[in-house]
Amino acid sequence: MIQVIRTMLGLMERKNFYSGDLLFSADILRNVTDTFKRASYIPASGDIQKFFQIISYMLEAENREKWDDALQVAPGSIYLMRVVEDFIHVVGQGLKVFQSALIVTDNLVTSIQREPVSAVSSDISFPMKGRRGMKDWARNSEDKLYIPKEVFMVSSSEIDDSAYYIIGAVLYRTLGLILPVAKKSMAINSKVLAVTVRPQPKASQPVVVELSHLINGTSNPHCVVWDDSKTDSGPGSWNPQSCETVKTQAAHTICLCNQLATFAILAQKPRDSMSCPPEPAKRPTALS
Repeated sequence: MIQVIRTMLGLMERKNFYSGDLLFSADILRNVTDTFKRASYIPASGDIQKFFQIISYMLEAENREKWDDALQVAPGSIYLMRVVEDFIHVVGQGLKVFQSALIVTDNLVTSIQREPVSAVSSDISFPMKGRRGMKDWARNSEDKLYIPKEVFMVSSSEIDDSAYYIIGAVLYRTLGLILPVAKKSMAINSKVLAVTVRPQPKASQPVVVELSHLINGTSNPHCVVWDDSKTDSGPGSWNPQSCETVKTQAAHTICLCNQLATFAILAQKPRDSMSCPPEPAKRPTALS
């Protein structure tokens, strides 16, 4: 499996692939992750970086149209998001208690830590901008996640001293361009910030999410979470029900959310972009 990762990275570095290649690559990464899980194998730090670098290449903004074409066959971007979540927990299994890992690429920043259920040591803030190796796009962003440590508290009768949480957080620079939006008049107007915790705690206090706006001239910004429930429009959609939009300004929106999930800001597109005449139909992109 390690050789598969290294070979894939070499191919992705060429940046010469089609929509079908993206779907095929997502399937390969799923198989690699599942193999690691079954074998209880923890990849080395260098190979973990390579895995996330492959994801980063796949999420390049220039691949947006390829992902749109791929959506006609399968919701590959959604599958890829799930693969990242599962791989985070593979990596977390290899961490020592209170240990953390930070993986930084051009299109995503990932934090993984392992905390005992009986004593989560502090509030969770992400991203940690002062960490060594942080990319400028993440260091200079105003996107923030704050999880009070009380979210992870359990009653004394539920405490198992041998149990631990694996806590993962991902700031996606470009995923919002790629994930489907149900209405053409709406757009994701922020980076996407994802949180995954296993075992899933009960959110006794709200999670605070602050996300910067990316598109000028939008209106009605509101906080949404990705809902994996299948709908008529596909295998998931953006849902506003789990978050309250408490403050919105020209540059950013602040949310209070009652679950740990994948967050973004959904907004009405500028009128100019909606009044433009439709582009001519494109020829279908060949699938490899």
